[in-house]
Amino acid sequence: MQTMVLLAMSAMGGCAQQSYVMLADDNGGRGGVALGEDGQRRLEVTGQGMVIAGTGQAYAVSEMRRKADFDRALAAQPALPERFTLHLASSSALDSAAEQLLDSVLLAARRRDYPVVTVIGHTDTLGHRAANEQVGLRRAQAVAELLRAKGLEAMELRVESHGERNLLVATPDATAEPRNRRVEILVR
Repeated sequence: MQTMVLLAMSAMGGCAQQSYVMLADDNGGRGGVALGEDGQRRLEVTGQGMVIAGTGQAYAVSEMRRKADFDRALAAQPALPERFTLHLASSSALDSAAEQLLDSVLLAARRRDYPVVTVIGHTDTLGHRAANEQVGLRRAQAVAELLRAKGLEAMELRVESHGERNLLVATPDATAEPRNRRVEILVR
């Protein structure tokens, strides 16, 4: 989980503008965020803020202040990428679950103004590494063609192979593992 710290200019005390930071999420239980070179100033709780230039302590930022200072910036963030995984059967035919997954990919792409779709082919460790790169690429190309045939409209369609790199299930070399034979699709 990534920690989000937000920075804002705030009219504190009714006169001077002061920049402050605020911890926007719970930091996944990792103990907060240290500020400054000495690391002595810390934000440890969601919604805590601290003036950047000062030496003061952390303070609670009200919900109204958070909305005023950060809502527009947060709304401007791009949507998080959506990830889909298509596990391949021994035959090249797609089952109904795979067809539904491709339909979900198309819907995800339609929800974005300028979708970028990346299709990544993967293999298991059976066979030579160079051959597996080619097998992964052919898998990715086949899925990309299916998406195009179903009407995918994307600003960019990237097709790549990870071959036997980035295994879903760790195995020694020369091991058949069906769960590693997959195609991942990222929609950004």
